[in-house]
Amino acid sequence: MAWMLWLAVPAALTALAAVGSWLCARPKRTPNTDEAMRAHADYLDALAQTARSKDRGPYAPRD
Repeated sequence: MAWMLWLAVPAALTALAAVGSWLCARPKRTPNTDEAMRAHADYLDALAQTARSKDRGPYAPRD
């Protein structure tokens, strides 16, 4: 009977790891219309910003 316990522990841990992996790998939920429009506006705002400060110029100073 003890052999069943020795076999049940790795089987249970494997099943638990499989369920945990499945839960972590699920895709994120689809945003609703308001969230999608807000995310798109944030994306467009980020594209409109310059990559570097106007004071620094297009290149970083060399040390």
